[in-house]
Amino acid sequence: MPNKELKQAVAFLFQRRGVTEMKADDFIYDPATELGWFGLPEAKELLEVAKERGLVKESGGMVSVDFDHRTVEFPVGFKPSRNILEAEKKQPLFPSMLSEALDSGRVSRGELMAAVNQKQDDMNLEIEVALIMVCDERGIELAGRDRFIGAIRKKIRGERNDKV
Repeated sequence: MPNKELKQAVAFLFQRRGVTEMKADDFIYDPATELGWFGLPEAKELLEVAKERGLVKESGGMVSVDFDHRTVEFPVGFKPSRNILEAEKKQPLFPSMLSEALDSGRVSRGELMAAVNQKQDDMNLEIEVALIMVCDERGIELAGRDRFIGAIRKKIRGERNDKV
């Protein structure tokens, strides 16, 4: 799950430039030197964490935003805390997926869990698969969906990588 502050930081970088794609060097340079949020090593880690969390994609030295960054709001004088990178270290799969689904704001935790549990029971599914199906049925965008599906495949195959 990308936490709210991480999503805000990424959205801020793109909104600030008014673009949906920028050079990877700019994605790193802006928070490190222009904005003074982090040092260069942390700014590089910001890019890696944003990619891992499905917020951006990198190809050919370019970084593109992978969510509707224009709808993200931040307070005046926004500056992410230095611990957002620590908070985004690998988390267990289902809680990460659940948090991402809840970030949409379209459904309450109780309502979503009830639907997921029902789907899991009705169809004898892994809970993560049930969550993806419920999100699809309700039109809830799950950023990093492809990454989650890859992690679910590994889990089902018995590979020990049940974290994203």
